[in-house]
Amino acid sequence: MEIFQQIAAIAFVFSLLGGALWWLRGRNMVALSAAFRPARPGTSRLQVIDRVRLTPQHSVHILRAGDRELTIAVHPAGCTLLDTRTAGEEKL
Repeated sequence: MEIFQQIAAIAFVFSLLGGALWWLRGRNMVALSAAFRPARPGTSRLQVIDRVRLTPQHSVHILRAGDRELTIAVHPAGCTLLDTRTAGEEKL
């Protein structure tokens, strides 16, 4: 019988937390992180296509953001954009 009381107490606490979240979201006081929201159609997602490590602190990344591909150099001072092209576009 004691196990049922514990399960009921846990369910009650979770329902209180869910109710508080629902109430706060209704008043625009809290928003869910983008990691927990489903992607909207037509929005771009960032994808890592390839990465080459040159040294322990230097690397080159090819990223896809929507219909664009970006080539980025990463170094201790930050990042540098090396190239931009439309996805599928060939450069000579």
